[in-house]
Amino acid sequence: MKAIENVFQGTGGQLDLLNTLHGGSSQATFKVDKKDDKLIVRLKAPGVGPEAFNVLVEGNKLVLYTLLTTLNDSDADDEEAVQRLAVPMFMRVLDIPTFVDSDLIDAVYEHGRVTVTLPFKDEEQLHRRIDIKNSL
Repeated sequence: MKAIENVFQGTGGQLDLLNTLHGGSSQATFKVDKKDDKLIVRLKAPGVGPEAFNVLVEGNKLVLYTLLTTLNDSDADDEEAVQRLAVPMFMRVLDIPTFVDSDLIDAVYEHGRVTVTLPFKDEEQLHRRIDIKNSL
């Protein structure tokens, strides 16, 4: 019987978690704009705090995702009985173009959205001449 109670608690916790801020689950929006010297990626999820947004650079990929998290208290009295429940709400994986300087990618949370800036490389970084050596 305890297993069935745990299933209902887990499902109930997920449903409660998805029903964010008295208004149902929020729909994340995603937009990419190209400027003269950079790409700008905007991610907005109403009702979701800054701690839920995640931006990763993995090789030549930009990974954007949000996680809704909550703590699930069980009947036990010890601290180990507290479990963390995380539900993915949004995820996008983008290829980082070769003309973007991935070391300078920056993300800022402001007014309920995350803005990721992907600056372009300088002209010198895009083109270089390769000297051919004589093997003789």
